[in-house]
Amino acid sequence: MSKFNRDILFLIFEVLRNDSKSLFSCLMVNRFWCETVIPILWRNPWCYDINYKNKDYLFIIIISYLYNDINEFLTRQEIQLPLLVSSQSLMFDYLSFCRSINIQTISTIISIGSPLDYIQFNLQQEFYSLFIKKCPEFKYLDMRSIKPQIFHFPEAKACLESLCELKCDTFIDSSYFYGLARLCQYIQRLVIFNRNTNVNHGIAKLIEVQRNLKYFEWIDGLYRNLYNPYREILLAIEKKADIINHIKLKFMYDDITLRQVIPKLHKLKTLIVTCFGDFNKDQLNYHDLVVIKIAHITLYDVSTIIESSGVSFN
Repeated sequence: MSKFNRDILFLIFEVLRNDSKSLFSCLMVNRFWCETVIPILWRNPWCYDINYKNKDYLFIIIISYLYNDINEFLTRQEIQLPLLVSSQSLMFDYLSFCRSINIQTISTIISIGSPLDYIQFNLQQEFYSLFIKKCPEFKYLDMRSIKPQIFHFPEAKACLESLCELKCDTFIDSSYFYGLARLCQYIQRLVIFNRNTNVNHGIAKLIEVQRNLKYFEWIDGLYRNLYNPYREILLAIEKKADIINHIKLKFMYDDITLRQVIPKLHKLKTLIVTCFGDFNKDQLNYHDLVVIKIAHITLYDVSTIIESSGVSFN
């Protein structure tokens, strides 16, 4: 009977997985509820709408795994760990439930330990090495602002090869993406924030090696680029025409390559483009299209695309 109850609870908590307030309140009911909800909370503990800079307990939990290894180093640097940090066993093996890394959030948590760049750098190395060792696999990685090349850790291949979703930015050096391309070839969802005026060849390579890319999103954060940042990326996307279903492009300016590539992505279900100049609407034939949003397009053009595609909207 207890197993049945746990299964039911687990299904309920799964429905609430994005409702952090409800999940946190469940921790206080009893140990049984707590044991059931902890794995869900820690699957992606960086996604909640909370101020992570004030969450000392997250820093304490993570640093507790490293107490014996890092305490001496921090003592030499005259860094005093919180009193709650000790070498005693934690109530749960929290990191074994984790399936995600968010670089920016983890950096915020690390800053709780020390404001000094040197200390934070060393803590980052220790934290990411720990995550790679303790987490059996990652499904989600937000590597914006990344510094350590996490794919160099010995356990990285087993941990990253099942990655499903990646968020990154073009400011990251191409070498990071070359390393990921060697390990991660089954990414389904890729979101890129453009923050660099130069072309990032590594991202194009990462796209090329993907075997199951379903969703691609590009978000421009620059108003002017020294070079064309789109062409190489779009040509890589073109090679995924048989598998990609969702395209969302927030470009700052029109690009001729975009007009050449978009009609070839024949399996699209979602097409959202913010900058799409003159195009031949008769070329846009998508039999599975569900969502279409193109800047400055007329209702007549939309109806023509729908008619030529034979799409039936609910």
